Amino acid sequence: MTEHSHELSGTAGGSAKPAATDSANKKGTVWWVLIIGAAIAVGLVVWNNSRNASEEQEPIASDKPARDVPYLDGQWIRYSAGFAERNKLTFIAAEKGSLSPVVHLTGVVQFDPDRVAAIGARIGGRVRSVTKIEGDRVKSGDVLAEIESAELGAAQAALISARAHHGAALANERREKELANAKISSSREAEVAAAAEASARAELQAAEGRVRAMGGTPNGEPGILQLRSPIEGRVVARHLLRGQFVEPTLTAFKVADLSRVFVELAVFERDVTTIHSGDKVEFTVPGTGHKTVTGRVSYVGDEIDLQTKTAAVRVIVEDSPVPLRPGQSVMATIHTSARAEPTLLLPRDSVTSVDGRWTVFVAHDETSVEPRSIELGRQDGDRVEIAKGLKEGERVVSNGVFALKSEIFR
Repeated sequence: MTEHSHELSGTAGGSAKPAATDSANKKGTVWWVLIIGAAIAVGLVVWNNSRNASEEQEPIASDKPARDVPYLDGQWIRYSAGFAERNKLTFIAAEKGSLSPVVHLTGVVQFDPDRVAAIGARIGGRVRSVTKIEGDRVKSGDVLAEIESAELGAAQAALISARAHHGAALANERREKELANAKISSSREAEVAAAAEASARAELQAAEGRVRAMGGTPNGEPGILQLRSPIEGRVVARHLLRGQFVEPTLTAFKVADLSRVFVELAVFERDVTTIHSGDKVEFTVPGTGHKTVTGRVSYVGDEIDLQTKTAAVRVIVEDSPVPLRPGQSVMATIHTSARAEPTLLLPRDSVTSVDGRWTVFVAHDETSVEPRSIELGRQDGDRVEIAKGLKEGERVVSNGVFALKSEIFR
């Protein structure tokens, strides 16, 4: 039994040593894996940094060609022959010539004073009826409204009395004249009768005039004032209602014939000498799709306003294809008939604005130009006068101005 116990004991002791060895081996393997992983990571970082540095030192080559655009070289704008050909750059020489100046202004539409009527009650009263309102077309003599007036009624009653007195005086005058001719009465009585008839006739005329002055008619309905339109046109304003009490100062209606209107312009004194009666004027009316209305200058003011330094210019427009409303603003272009003295001229398209200054591109050589500021004078729509900054014969870009400006002055 003792021997058996020793055998078991020896077997147990012998199996414990190999188990400790396996555990140590596993720990060693893990450490080696960690060390190798760290080495690989460090290597990747070093390789990536060297690759980035290499890429920075050696930029990637591109097959895309550089843009062929103008550039500034001191005071010159230089460009390639290819750029000039693509944009069709052409030049023109500044030459002397004369032009008919064109003046651009803002105007205001006004009524033609001869074709507008303000209609009101000349006496106080109460509105009995209104027969016309804004927008209605009326003819001369059409009734617009009726007003009840006691004052008019009294004047019409006095007129009726004056008629009766005159009728009696006229009959007596005829009778006395016949008696005088028959030697039945004296000529003195006939003369007295004639004087009485003349006095009664004067009173009748005065009574009729009083009724007309009030706006009534001698044979009209007593006490009823009819407001009538004195012209043919359109009711553009109404300021009374049925039952309203009106005063003599009230303008009840405004009627206008808008087939002819005036456009009032304020022209600066530097331009007014070039404008004459009969000059053609073109108007652009806002909100009509740039439709053009034409007219003629009818009056050029003889006085310059000291505050604004402008003179009034009146333009007549008849039968406009676009409705023109008094008070409306329009853009006006006056084509003057005056011929100016010969001066240096350029096409309008050869001039552009750079930083708020008028500029032209003056030719320097075949592939460069000079941007030069100039001062403009008058213009006629197609050409402009060069007041300062350019000499006769100098060549400037006339086509391709926008291409040069857009590339250099962004």
